[in-house]
Amino acid sequence: MKKEIAKGFTKLGLLVIMIMIAAGASTKAQSLENKLTANIPFDFTVADKKFQAGEYSFRRAQQTAGDTIVRVSSADGHANVNRFTIPVVRLNAEDKATLVFHRYGDEYFLFQVWPAGATTGRALPKSRGEKDVQRKVHDNNVGMVMMKAPAVESVTVVADQP
Repeated sequence: MKKEIAKGFTKLGLLVIMIMIAAGASTKAQSLENKLTANIPFDFTVADKKFQAGEYSFRRAQQTAGDTIVRVSSADGHANVNRFTIPVVRLNAEDKATLVFHRYGDEYFLFQVWPAGATTGRALPKSRGEKDVQRKVHDNNVGMVMMKAPAVESVTVVADQP
């Protein structure tokens, strides 16, 4: 019983430390102060909205909300969506800005936005559409002795940042 309580407090302590690190990193890094632009070579989905392959920008939706809401816009400005995000932290910053997508078969969903030189990025919660696709892929793989491909793959696209 004492061991279980000690483990619980240890886990709680680690969680508090991780939250403090994430909060500190997100306040220091103005991660999406400058927009990112990328040529996405495949159709993709953000918040259940489908986007065609092409040139897109990724930036803060509002200055007052910080990076909490990310705006995805097509180069021509006709297709756009705002999406609530949560901070994610990594230990080492990358030199280039990147966008990470979840891929299920031939369907892609925007998962994370990472500005260049930042240890704090933004993650998009799974949409209802992504959860449905994930469930279908899982159901199709149930009962298979050997799965040749993972249910979800991560695909990274390099973005430009001024």
